[in-house]
Amino acid sequence: MLISLIIPLLSLALQSYPRFFNKYFGVDVWTRLLEIDHVKHANHRIPGKIKKGFIIEGSFDYPIIFPWIFSFFSKKTLLQIQGFVSPFFDCLQNVLVFYITVSLTNNVHTALIAQAMYTLIPIIPIENSYLTPRSLGYLNFTLAFYPIFLFHINHNTALLLISLFFTCTLFLTHRFALQSFVIISIFFSIVDQSPIYLLNVLLGFIIVIIVTRGFYITVAKGHLYNIYFWVINYKYRFAHQIYGLDSRKKIDWVGKVYFLLSFLSPVFLFAMNIWAFSGIVYLYLYFQKAPNLFIDIVYFKMALWIVFFYIFGSIVLKIKKLIPIGEGQRYMEMASVPSVILSSMLFTYFSSHYNMITTVVLCLLLIMNLIVILTIQIKAVIRDKNRSLTEDLQKAYVFINKLKGTPRLICIPHQITTMTVYNTKADVLVNADNPGLMQVSDFYPILKKSIKELQKKYDLEYLLINEEFATLEDIKVKSPKVVFKSNEISVIQLAR
Repeated sequence: MLISLIIPLLSLALQSYPRFFNKYFGVDVWTRLLEIDHVKHANHRIPGKIKKGFIIEGSFDYPIIFPWIFSFFSKKTLLQIQGFVSPFFDCLQNVLVFYITVSLTNNVHTALIAQAMYTLIPIIPIENSYLTPRSLGYLNFTLAFYPIFLFHINHNTALLLISLFFTCTLFLTHRFALQSFVIISIFFSIVDQSPIYLLNVLLGFIIVIIVTRGFYITVAKGHLYNIYFWVINYKYRFAHQIYGLDSRKKIDWVGKVYFLLSFLSPVFLFAMNIWAFSGIVYLYLYFQKAPNLFIDIVYFKMALWIVFFYIFGSIVLKIKKLIPIGEGQRYMEMASVPSVILSSMLFTYFSSHYNMITTVVLCLLLIMNLIVILTIQIKAVIRDKNRSLTEDLQKAYVFINKLKGTPRLICIPHQITTMTVYNTKADVLVNADNPGLMQVSDFYPILKKSIKELQKKYDLEYLLINEEFATLEDIKVKSPKVVFKSNEISVIQLAR
């Protein structure tokens, strides 16, 4: 038990250390904190209508488990620990990797290699760099899918009950993880020619509707609205809000990374998880009938699991119209657990024949991944300004909170809207739920109407702008009345 915790604790340190340099990084952090607040104010029950702070009102439509868990923490404690929450749940997944590997190989050494590989998958520390239920969702994905995956091999009915339980929690934890679970369930129902995968999904769906007294219908509706919004706006998923797709202007750094992933897909996709290559290697050796290769149906189906998500993720990355169902590289995360387990087994197998070469290759790959992780953490997290609560923004929020009444404002960039809702008394031009996305197309993902038109439509009084992101000249604010300024952050009083 203690051995299984060593590498996860190192992983926790690796994923969390950027928060000591940039404590309040992340866009979705503030959305999650607001959701937690809503659940807390509803006496730890499912909230109803959401009005305060949102000009575009709506109903609570987020899976309930994550905000419910943290609704029992004080606001002060949450702000202190929010940078460690996602890495913590990922550490539990890391421990799970250890025990699955040991159960399959009865080899602690192989299990530790699998944990080291998992720790150094570049995309995982990046995804867990802010407060998000993503890692909890991925943990639930593994706990829901692996038992039913194993059931079709050893036919232990207890595994079906375990899978059903975690399928239900997955419905109420994370939408993308659930979406991936449904997709892989469809694939394996074909592979195994078994309806049990889909019956499990259907039964879980019925149970959560009953248990939540119909609330999950609201969650599902919100999920579909989110997909539909990006069906309409898929071309601008990573465009600059003001400059659009104009490459001459400053395109968001995340957009540049996504462009590289998309342009060089499927090869560059391995940079996000090099261990996924094990699926291809294993299937090649398997069909070549390599002598002495460990032949086992579990490993063979794990290889199918990996290759399916690799191919599916590559297709989603390559075909722009598929952006609404998620970013392709994130589907690769659903293959993280089988990819490191199969990779560790392959390295153990080859080390018995080519010990020195295998060890050198493993060390080089681990070091390479670590360099990628550290580079992205420094550039995208530690040095970030557009997605972080900076000292200048905090000063602006102090100023806004001193204004008379409840100021109505628009934020540029749009990424700081929920941050502004959480930290000020203002009503902000942002949607409170996913159906409300249909009303934001005038200004997000790209600005289509002028600030003057938006001011008139929504009775706006102020503009909060990061002038490093866009200039007042470019958004055509004439003769701006600057009532607050701290470096690149300005508050503009809009002329009536």
